[in-house]
Amino acid sequence: MATTLEEARRFAGHLAQQRSARLGEWRELAEWIAPHRGIFDGEDTAASGTRRNREAFTQAATQALLRGASGMTSGMTPRGISWFEPDFQDGELWEKSGAPAWLDRVDRIMKDTLADGGFYQAIHAFNMDLIWAGCALLYSETATASAVRFECVQIGTFSVGLDDEGRLDAVCRTRLWTPARLAARFGTEALSGHCRAALEREPFRPVRVHHLVRRRDLFAPGRSDARAMPWESLFWEDGGEDFLHVGGYQEMPYFFTCWHEGVTPYGTGPGDDALSDARQLDLMERHKLEGLAKLTRPPVQAPTSLRAPADLSPGAVNAVPEQVLITPILDLSPYARAFQFLQTELQTVAGRLENALMASIFASMPLEQRPRDMSATEFLERKREALQQLGPVMSAYEPNVLTPLLHRVAAMLDRAGLMPQPPRSLAGVPVFMKMSFTSPIANALRQNGAETTRALIQDVLALAQADPQVLDKVNLDQAVDELATGNGAPGGIIRADADVQAIRQQRAQTQAAQLEDAAAQQTVQTAEGMARTAKIVSDIERVAF
Repeated sequence: MATTLEEARRFAGHLAQQRSARLGEWRELAEWIAPHRGIFDGEDTAASGTRRNREAFTQAATQALLRGASGMTSGMTPRGISWFEPDFQDGELWEKSGAPAWLDRVDRIMKDTLADGGFYQAIHAFNMDLIWAGCALLYSETATASAVRFECVQIGTFSVGLDDEGRLDAVCRTRLWTPARLAARFGTEALSGHCRAALEREPFRPVRVHHLVRRRDLFAPGRSDARAMPWESLFWEDGGEDFLHVGGYQEMPYFFTCWHEGVTPYGTGPGDDALSDARQLDLMERHKLEGLAKLTRPPVQAPTSLRAPADLSPGAVNAVPEQVLITPILDLSPYARAFQFLQTELQTVAGRLENALMASIFASMPLEQRPRDMSATEFLERKREALQQLGPVMSAYEPNVLTPLLHRVAAMLDRAGLMPQPPRSLAGVPVFMKMSFTSPIANALRQNGAETTRALIQDVLALAQADPQVLDKVNLDQAVDELATGNGAPGGIIRADADVQAIRQQRAQTQAAQLEDAAAQQTVQTAEGMARTAKIVSDIERVAF
């Protein structure tokens, strides 16, 4: 049964109600940490499009956020480095003729599509929102200029619903469109009466439009009709009499994740932890400027006989009665001492902000600039430990955002006829691709297991010098597998356990046969030697007698 407009509005209202508690917290976080991000009630018009918190005395929190988001983007989805690789679910397909070359072409087309569609700008904004707001939403859609375009949806303009497994199940998004744009997108006949009237009189007056995407309970697999696709897409105007558009998607076009899971689907993030420090730093910066003003332009006292206020600007000349002294009204020496302590405390709070907003984790101090008393091994280990803080985030980031996004891109390219044809060796074979992540952060997290395995092997080898039997405690074959996985070695380099067992059995059989041959040869040689000895003895006896 088709969804009615009233049902869609009720469902959208339900999602918005679940978001209401978090909305006020986002507004406060945006004011102190991300004044250039988020759109809230009263801010979605041209007249209110100004930066928040213009009276702030420091932008340290915003700068830390930008550094943290930039480091996260370059560490997880770097533009100039390959951060993912299409792969076969069935590893045996790599042995098919032309299969690796076909995957290489798929990889190149997908990466070009991401770049052309604005993915890297959108994912940077996504990471920024994820840090300060604790959650973020990315949108993908077909476009004329590129096969796919990407957009980070502003915090405050969307609400989400999750299924029982915590996966994104519904999104309702609100934005402002002009009547002219609505007519171009959906046609004049689809507009409401008041919107058609506005199209004639005020074609550029903003109209609030809602977009709801949710899973369809009943759909027809394999049909191309948008109304029969797995995901329902509904557009309607605020106050409209009917839907602007009813359509659908083959895949969910939105991708959502949160930093820390919470009571609501929106969770919490580093911005919540940094809020108090951002406020404190701004207040202390205000006090520092007040102290500097008192030191450089101190309040003064003058005798009452001075009829006019003294001009204290540089180079001023004042005509004053004799014996009149104009002196500071305060003892400024305590201010000077307090100023030093205040400066130290400012650096401490700023450091806490750097840590809270992930900026310090991505600090790219070159290896040669490490402290003199720190070895290269210790430096790399500290960097790895810092990146481990992103482990829980990555466990949700990859399956909820990157993996479904890449699969949707591949499916959209395939439907558009832009994917290369598989080689003949794969004809009739179901090809299921998976995405392997090879970003710097993914590699660093994966290498943690390799490092612990390598350290264990080194310690065991040291003990084996005293007692070789200790090697019986270690499964060296499994250690090789762990090292290969942790270092991201190609799967074709490491043999399967069954293949290794077969090789060892063949080697053992060969060695046993060689030993048998050697023993038989030794027996023959011994027999021949004994025969020669017996003949010599017989010859000697015959001569002697």
